[in-house]
Amino acid sequence: MDITSRSLQLGRRIRNIGRLAHISNVFARHGLWSVAERLGVSRWLTPEQVKEAEEINKEHGPELSDTNDEIKGLPARLRRSFEELGPAFVKLGQVLATRQDLLPEEFLEELGRLHHSVTTLPFASIKQVLTDELGAEQLAKFSEINEKPLAAGSIAQVHEAKLITGERVIVKVQRPGIAQIIKVDLSLMEELARLLEKFIPETRIARPVAMIQEFSRAFTGELDFVREAGNIAKITRNFKDNKDIVFPTVFWEYTTAKVLTQSFIDGLPAWDRDRIVGAGINTSVLVERGLGMFLKMVFIDGLYHGDLHPGNLLAMADAKVGIIDFGLCVHMPKSTREHLAGLLIALIEEDFNRVVSHYVELADPLPEFDAQAFEYEIGNVIAPFIGLSLKDLNSGRLFWDLAKVAAKHGAPMAQDLVIFIKTLASFEGIGSHLDPGFDVLKTAEKYTGAIVQKLYSPENIKTQSLIIARDIAQLAKYAPHQLRRLLKSAIEGSLSLNIRSEELDRLSQSIDRSSARVSISIVIASLIIGSSIITFSRVGEAVSSIPMIGLIGFALAGILGFYVVFSILRGK
Repeated sequence: MDITSRSLQLGRRIRNIGRLAHISNVFARHGLWSVAERLGVSRWLTPEQVKEAEEINKEHGPELSDTNDEIKGLPARLRRSFEELGPAFVKLGQVLATRQDLLPEEFLEELGRLHHSVTTLPFASIKQVLTDELGAEQLAKFSEINEKPLAAGSIAQVHEAKLITGERVIVKVQRPGIAQIIKVDLSLMEELARLLEKFIPETRIARPVAMIQEFSRAFTGELDFVREAGNIAKITRNFKDNKDIVFPTVFWEYTTAKVLTQSFIDGLPAWDRDRIVGAGINTSVLVERGLGMFLKMVFIDGLYHGDLHPGNLLAMADAKVGIIDFGLCVHMPKSTREHLAGLLIALIEEDFNRVVSHYVELADPLPEFDAQAFEYEIGNVIAPFIGLSLKDLNSGRLFWDLAKVAAKHGAPMAQDLVIFIKTLASFEGIGSHLDPGFDVLKTAEKYTGAIVQKLYSPENIKTQSLIIARDIAQLAKYAPHQLRRLLKSAIEGSLSLNIRSEELDRLSQSIDRSSARVSISIVIASLIIGSSIITFSRVGEAVSSIPMIGLIGFALAGILGFYVVFSILRGK
């Protein structure tokens, strides 16, 4: 590695440590320093930074409050910390607010307030990004841009605008410098998640590291607006034959990684029932079309809009459904779709044994997962719903209850499945609001035939059979040769296995440190004994009747002894 690369790595590490010190101080200011200490964060900080955090914690500890919002307990402290730490932590809090399967209600309620805590940027900052990204010539093709944002998120702001050609558009503009801030914070989040799993065992069941890695991938993807524009184009193509669903048109000539320009969709938000009814829109047809669209995205296309809350669903004339804000789009693998479709059909048919079977397949259990206890408890969760008609079955609650049981037994659902459950529950709420007689599962029943037909069509089965046949042919072709090489190596005694264990690596490092300390301790003991002998023999020049060589020996022994004690305390 050359000097430049080393310098860059050192610079990044210094920035990360500085940011970590700031994070620690924010936690301290909100009475959470004890949690940071338990994670072992202090080992990354200088003694001065640790002292500062401890002093802040003493000054602003558990009694912290203000006139606007009195802090009550851990959930509020955590929310306030995330607000102060910026976009990446705000976004993490918003994601955690959806995890009904993992967090208690008080955490969900408090973190849910983060959706309303994003501040807007002055238009001068937004215009500078537009100029840097599009250039003065392209920017001049906008006849007007409304300086007041339509919406503001942790990553971007949205402004209404008009092109000189007359088209009404919206422009999504990324916050300046946000990408670098998020990159640093995501790397620190992953380190903190590793410390959570290591030092707070009760958190392991939620898999903090895997959760943060999944969050990091999704959040990083949201930073690329070209990717978002591509998802809009793909989903629009998937519905090219459906004129009842309206998607925005991307203006690619005014779109970059940090600026997204798309057509303005004029409609009424799904939560505004009075205006929708007043406009003469059939709410039953509207809800059914919206749910049908979502089910097609998930089960047929495998690419769906992951944030279909009432503000992103628009009611239009003739009960058409408009969709906006494609920042969160989820790709769902075919195998997951199959089990999810099976789960949905089993619920509709009230076959609760199959519900259990499909749910086990969807879960991703830990090594200590107890399948028998898991299935038994799921049976208890489902029992109260047996015999109920579809209209009396709260599917959202049932899905969340199943997810909670899975998480409790060490099989938390993947984030894409949590997003599916959240969206399905959201549709249930929207449907009940717009049409009191609406039933999610009854409406879904109309689409399950098409779902099953598509998933298990002869064409699909033929394709899968060809893939399996190809894999078997490859195995038959190469397996004998590989097996012969393996046996030859075993007979000749050259067969070796390379096993890497993180725990063994840590043990090895610990043994190395201990050995070094023992060696230094032996040197210290030798210096003390030797210096004592020299002192009693009174050899050479003396200072206050103590030989100079003896004094030097005692001094070296003291310095080394202090170093050993300091390193041990620092390690703890």
